[in-house]
Amino acid sequence: MGSTRRVLLVGIEPDDRAAITERLSQLETTVSVLSAADAEAALSSLEAPPEPIDCLVSAHRLAGMDGIAFSRERTRRLASPTVPFVLFVTDGSEALAASALEAGVSGYVRREGPHATDRLVERIRPEIEPQRPEKTAPGAVFDNCRRELRWERERIEDVRHALSHDLRSPLNVATGYLQYVSGDFDTSGGPDEEAVGKVSSALGRIDSFLDDVNALIQQGHPVDSADTVELAAVARSGWTDIDTGSAHLRVLDDTRPALGSAVADRERLLGLFRELYRNAIEHGDSGVTVEVGGLPDGFYVEDDGPGIEKNKLEDVFRIGVSDHRDRTGFGLARVRHVAAAHYWDVSIGESPLEGTRIEITGTESVE
Repeated sequence: MGSTRRVLLVGIEPDDRAAITERLSQLETTVSVLSAADAEAALSSLEAPPEPIDCLVSAHRLAGMDGIAFSRERTRRLASPTVPFVLFVTDGSEALAASALEAGVSGYVRREGPHATDRLVERIRPEIEPQRPEKTAPGAVFDNCRRELRWERERIEDVRHALSHDLRSPLNVATGYLQYVSGDFDTSGGPDEEAVGKVSSALGRIDSFLDDVNALIQQGHPVDSADTVELAAVARSGWTDIDTGSAHLRVLDDTRPALGSAVADRERLLGLFRELYRNAIEHGDSGVTVEVGGLPDGFYVEDDGPGIEKNKLEDVFRIGVSDHRDRTGFGLARVRHVAAAHYWDVSIGESPLEGTRIEITGTESVE
């Protein structure tokens, strides 16, 4: 049987925590399951644990810092950050998996489907069972992660193909038939014409949705070709590409820390700025001011608009979250994916302008 093994669950939802605990109790090895609400609580317990922790399982979405930032902070703060770290993600992607691997995460498991808990426990199992000869092989962990990344890439490509082709065809057929039948109605504005108008609008939104999903997947692929770009110049260029109305842009390129330069895919970085600007303009008052400035390891984009309600802060980067009925809610999700493709971090910070402040860090800017 061996000695008791200890697994620390960080930020795992109660239902998942109960299912994981139940599944671990079925192993031959005796397992004690501990929990921490967030990364800071986990770091505190890891700094001076009463008993050694054999495996760490963390959700990606955590209060304060996400799971990837948690892994980096663990490496920075702990004298011996050698405890195996498994990331249990709800909204995964190829770029997120690559970022996790780069941050020192040893395992990556998606929380989807009926057997997610079983997959997670099977990933934990080699870390807590007494006999683990394969663990000493230097390339074993990397090979496992590489297989997971390859599977993730193939799965995402299947989804992209389905959206780009398999769903596009019936959408085009429906649009064509709608145009055909709409010619049978007069322009009196009766209920039939109104219904056709609503159907046409709905099909248009589906069409935009498919375009957005396809773009989101493409932009989330890890960047494999990048150049050194001037952040101030790209920030100004992105502003000229969109309808800014009476909004104002302020680029702080002569302050400290300076915006400087970053190694990036210029087109994707332009898209990131455009989405941040659109978000500020669409949610701000008329004449909103948008400010771009430097951070010690990145940059920020903030505005003096009404800001984001506290109960919505955790959701703003999720797909489909939007306060506008004519928007599909991909803007800030696209920002997150572009950042992840560069292995950057994106978060919401406190804005001196009392609006919304988005911070992009990990760019290793060069002044």
